[in-house]
Amino acid sequence: MRRNLVKTLQSVLLASLLMPAGMLLATETYQPPAVTSSTANWYDVDQASRLFNQMQTNALHVTKEVGALQIQGTELPWQADSARLARARNNINIIGNDLLHLDQMRSKLEPWQQSLLHKVTPAVHEMVYQADVAINTLNAHQNRNYLALSQYPQNIDQIYKNANQMANTIQTVTQYAHAEQKMAELSKVNRNKEGS
Repeated sequence: MRRNLVKTLQSVLLASLLMPAGMLLATETYQPPAVTSSTANWYDVDQASRLFNQMQTNALHVTKEVGALQIQGTELPWQADSARLARARNNINIIGNDLLHLDQMRSKLEPWQQSLLHKVTPAVHEMVYQADVAINTLNAHQNRNYLALSQYPQNIDQIYKNANQMANTIQTVTQYAHAEQKMAELSKVNRNKEGS
């Protein structure tokens, strides 16, 4: 029974590593960090997990808002873009605040959380920059024809890509870390049973 459970968890772990491999940063090979650390603080680790989950949720909200901007036709007024972009920017600001809190807790986190923080930081900074440029372009010109010929569509596309990448990276790394922790717990239980 235990062998079947261990094999099942190994299969799930392997599947979680293979399926989303393309979602991780393409230029960087993922090196799994240690799962636990003696310097990690339980309270901060738990709070960081909640913050990462919140960041993932807000990143998905950003993709929803800017995704709609990617497919809209020219029949809607520029104010519709402005409202969606404002909602996206609000979510990006929340993500930025969460990132700041995580950075302040960095030394008290598990190694996998520190690695995840390192991976998502550039995407957050890029979203902030692209959102600022898109908002400034929209405010300066307020004309659909001009916006279509400017860098505005590329700004929107970059916001979408970074938010989507960040959400996928958080999900992938978190699932991997939880699977690793379960494997470590099962291995410890098996060693204890063999030792008795």
